[in-house]
Amino acid sequence: MKAGFIAVVGRPNVGKSTLINKLVNEKVAIVSDKAGTTRDTIKGILNFNGNQYIFVDTPGIHKPKHLLGEHMTNSALRVLKDVDVIAMVIDASQEISTGDLFVWEKVKEAKNTPRILIVNKIDKINDEELVKKREEIAEKLGDFNAIVEIAGQYAIGVPKLLEAIDPFLEDGVQFYPDDMYTDMPMYRIITEVVREKILERTRDEIPHSVAIEIINVTRRDNGKDKFDINIYVERDSQKGIIIGKQGKMLKEIGIEARKEIENLLGIQIYLELWVKVKDDWRKKKPFLKELGYVDEK
Repeated sequence: MKAGFIAVVGRPNVGKSTLINKLVNEKVAIVSDKAGTTRDTIKGILNFNGNQYIFVDTPGIHKPKHLLGEHMTNSALRVLKDVDVIAMVIDASQEISTGDLFVWEKVKEAKNTPRILIVNKIDKINDEELVKKREEIAEKLGDFNAIVEIAGQYAIGVPKLLEAIDPFLEDGVQFYPDDMYTDMPMYRIITEVVREKILERTRDEIPHSVAIEIINVTRRDNGKDKFDINIYVERDSQKGIIIGKQGKMLKEIGIEARKEIENLLGIQIYLELWVKVKDDWRKKKPFLKELGYVDEK
């Protein structure tokens, strides 16, 4: 077997998480149309044709505006130092931006690591626009070991991507069992699914202002384990939106989250959701450390 770690990096909202979910054919990372959905590095594991590809989904690399954003960008940048391949993702349907160039500058700092450019969302452009995109890439970005054009949402171009990665895998190793598709702990899966259901139902500042924490787990020998979960927001107005009229929104979030968690984990659970206000939590280091978002130096 050949195996290797592939960092999937890019600015926010270029489709990294959607691509990784398609690659491993499992729900590994939550996805939404909101930038900055991914907050941690998450591994998606694909065993295919005798090779093991460990894709590391990363938060979108950006210039941070608060401590949480700093953690997200730093966790993505750290990954670049410890992988076999860097796969930089851009959105084919948008002009190469200053955000893309910022990511490219960071990728170049890992000088000896092979790099592949993934031109994602080609389903959103026509052939003439694709030709112009290739010219723009040649003009604005540097050299890559390979350039692969894909539509991650539909898994179009995935075989070409794997083929481009193959030469950089390490011979004679296997890092994870054949039946493992992520190394994400069960508790993190639960909190991420709850956050995703909130992202799907809210807009404006709320998706970025939400944090999820499991505060208690009650084990039941003859029934479902019960998870008490806090949903943190930064203002009272946000709390009201998530709870909804007569608690309707919160109830819907809980039902949808429980169904998906049970499907993913293959076990039945009981969720109890509470909404709490924690002013400006994204800027408070002690609280971010409690949630696992700030690393010890």
